[in-house]
Amino acid sequence: MKKDEIKKVLIIRLGAIGDVVHTSNVYRSIKKWYPEVEIHYLTMINQNMLAYDDCISKVWKITLDQLKPFSKSSKELAKELRNEKYDVVINLQPSVKTRLIAYLAGIKKRVNYHKKGKLHAVQNYWQTAKRVFHDIEELPDLELNLNPEICKNVEAQVSEFKKPLVILNAGHVFARRQGRTYPITKWTELGNRIQEKYDGTILITGVKEDEEILKPLESIKNSVSFVSKQTLEENCALIKASDLLISGDSGPLHIATALGTKVIGLYGSMPTTRTGPYGENHCAIVSKKPCVPCNRRKCRYLDFPKELYSPCMCEITVDEIFEKVAEIL
Repeated sequence: MKKDEIKKVLIIRLGAIGDVVHTSNVYRSIKKWYPEVEIHYLTMINQNMLAYDDCISKVWKITLDQLKPFSKSSKELAKELRNEKYDVVINLQPSVKTRLIAYLAGIKKRVNYHKKGKLHAVQNYWQTAKRVFHDIEELPDLELNLNPEICKNVEAQVSEFKKPLVILNAGHVFARRQGRTYPITKWTELGNRIQEKYDGTILITGVKEDEEILKPLESIKNSVSFVSKQTLEENCALIKASDLLISGDSGPLHIATALGTKVIGLYGSMPTTRTGPYGENHCAIVSKKPCVPCNRRKCRYLDFPKELYSPCMCEITVDEIFEKVAEIL
């Protein structure tokens, strides 16, 4: 397909949030080198995460039922997509279901993502798009545009907090992937040490499922818990308003890199070469366990649920993290 034949593009990435953030270089680079191309995005995450980006003309927020092969809702979705008359679909979630939707939508040029473990996810997604848009160049950072009204409200909420504002994203203890979560006792020690030296405000974030486990973090001096108290958009705005986020490999970590908030990533099972903090002014602390990175969903050395934290994450010391905090703050 020639360059001047591409007028309208559909990008597909259903989730998770961090993966969608990692695709921002795809539509940004396309729009930079092909400004006349109209870009639509099909996803299952909150559409407002993408709705404020000038590179994207339309966000399709779909449900699991719409992906069910040959269901009434999937046929209706395919018909709606067919009416858009896309020239190309860049399928960054190449499951059988998304391939079927693209086929039923009548999109003749279909480019599917293939995972390459030695590449960072951002580069892997971008290389997929380059198979169609040969002239695009790789961008050095990520970008996420938020609802300005929500940002304004959250900034007003935290404006009276003592700075620096440091987020401890300690949640996701019960996430499907193990080897990403740092022990609560160490989070507490780290938070107290940061407060002792910098006398700012510790912001605690996490999901509702971890609410009771994260409760001890509220003992940190001058800490404020936002656990399960914010929408996704509000949490993003909080991250943007903060000076530093410390987290295991998670959606909030990747959101922070796209918002320009400095990040310290704590890595056990996950390979930093694939999912490490992307862009400048960020760093990752990697466990020194010989099995790292295993990239396994379940840790072979963890007796879950009796034990919550994988040995690789337990091996990372508070001293290591605090040294990085001192470099950044």
